[in-house]
Amino acid sequence: MSDARQPRTGFIETNGTGLYYEMLGEGHPLVLLHGGYMDRRMWDDQFEVFARKYQVIRYDIRGFGKSAMPQVPYSHVEDLYALLENLDIKQACLLGLSLGGMIAIDFTLEHPEMVDALVLVGTAVRGFVPSFTEEQLEFEKQLAAPFIKAAEERDIPQLVEAVMSHPTLVPSPKYALARQRVRENLAEYSFVFVLDPAPMQEITLPAVERLSAIHVPVLIIVGDEDALMLHQIADKLEQDVPSTKRVGITDTHHMPNIEKPEAFNRIVLDFLGAL
Repeated sequence: MSDARQPRTGFIETNGTGLYYEMLGEGHPLVLLHGGYMDRRMWDDQFEVFARKYQVIRYDIRGFGKSAMPQVPYSHVEDLYALLENLDIKQACLLGLSLGGMIAIDFTLEHPEMVDALVLVGTAVRGFVPSFTEEQLEFEKQLAAPFIKAAEERDIPQLVEAVMSHPTLVPSPKYALARQRVRENLAEYSFVFVLDPAPMQEITLPAVERLSAIHVPVLIIVGDEDALMLHQIADKLEQDVPSTKRVGITDTHHMPNIEKPEAFNRIVLDFLGAL
């Protein structure tokens, strides 16, 4: 890190596992939640930059990076709650990408008093059903087939190749360094979330049916070249959440924070700074 400061690091013990976290900076807390298949390092271009203005916390979601996934029923929401409680954080802004965005939404609905803003990047929403034509649905099935086959065969190198060959899930070849970073991260991943998942505790009412209950400012970021379903989700969020701002980042896929970090950082900091 170019900054002489060193992050505070550690593990939070909760429900059978240790959640690894890193914390840097001072000011209002800002929690970074990574996407699926990646880990906290996907925020390398944001962690130090955001820490110049905020107390930034990034952590490995259960089953990723240094956070193990034991075979016990768990909840991503309660994991995040345990992390914030142990760090004595009463209220924070949440920034989540894909899976991380889904967790951020679920957490906001369950613990609204602990969240004062959301930044959702190419986010998933629990319970959302995309609207596909038959042709689009067939295309999605074809895209998923190599990943499903590799998972059935428990072939991790082929799982990596299946993710890397997806047309929108990873940075395009025009971002060679970003693409290499993602490949290296994937190559270190056990894919336990796919191959040996622990049972998740059920959420009775899916988030897609409760979006109007989110009453904090929400920034929606979508890569202009990201998947159709994620653009449909962004439409749904704009429609149902009372206070939203939507920004598209041109020439990016599912990880605009890695593909165009300077543009991404400026958009996020401008939004948070205006609150």
